Amino acid sequence: MIYLFIKIIDMDIFTKRIFLIRTLILMVVLNLSFIAYFFFLKQGGNTNIIDESGPLLFPKNEGYRDMTPILKRELKLTDSQVIRFNVVRKSNFEKQVVLSRINRDLKDSLNVNFYRINTDEELVLTLIKKISENVLQNELLRYAQAKELKSICTKEQQERFDLLVKEIRDFFRPDNQPINK
Repeated sequence: MIYLFIKIIDMDIFTKRIFLIRTLILMVVLNLSFIAYFFFLKQGGNTNIIDESGPLLFPKNEGYRDMTPILKRELKLTDSQVIRFNVVRKSNFEKQVVLSRINRDLKDSLNVNFYRINTDEELVLTLIKKISENVLQNELLRYAQAKELKSICTKEQQERFDLLVKEIRDFFRPDNQPINK
């Protein structure tokens, strides 16, 4: 390294200029290569490395989330049952989204308060309690949805639904998701 530095100092002005231009060109080419590499990596479907907007294990493939065709086929639902299922699921989803947003905001406040110089313990405990109440509310919503969905089904459909729940759980496991290409 020192040898290179001494060589640069000994160069005449024209040789230094050529050396600097070549170095600059090399740096530009390397930067463009890195940009192209990451661009093609993202385009290639491995979004977990580049895309940090979503959970690490879930690809941006929303098609697998629609359970309606699977439920209709496996439970042999009628068209009116499918409509009622969709209404219940949509209503529940909207309520859960609201709770998730509230919890995210509460957790953000909680994190800010954790690291303040003078942490307000009463406020921290209040935020923790609100978050846990929202988690409880979310689970109660899921339970209410399950009861509503079961009430739409016939006895035979309920028995099949009971077996189907484990398959659905496995279907939605993070490590079992399709890769969007």
